[in-house]
Amino acid sequence: PPANCYNDIYLHIENQLRQNEENRIDSKDTYKKLGLEMDAPGHELFEKMSLVVRHFGQNLPPFQRVDNGSSPIYYKWDVNTNKAYAVRDAFHKIKDPESREWNDKPCEPMFGGALCAKTDKDGNMQIEC
Repeated sequence: PPANCYNDIYLHIENQLRQNEENRIDSKDTYKKLGLEMDAPGHELFEKMSLVVRHFGQNLPPFQRVDNGSSPIYYKWDVNTNKAYAVRDAFHKIKDPESREWNDKPCEPMFGGALCAKTDKDGNMQIEC
């Protein structure tokens, strides 16, 4: 094999895995799914969500309805549709201030890091998967 062949292949694979990890749409980080910073103002949330959802091929008009033809009754479920719904779900987790506050709370690892615990406003600990 040519000189440094194994090293070049290793570096290429390592770079591809790093890029893939950075761009994972199914990550648990809500802001990463939307492509926003954690301190993004509220008015940017819908704009960015609609831009990302349209990038995945879904129609997202403000008054989306089935009966006026602006929305299909059933979307063709493929990888892009799953990604678009993941982005929409992320948007709904942070669209109002109360749910955004909950989402932004740090996670306390429980049971060896298998689960995430957060404390609500009443002081109760809630465990999330």
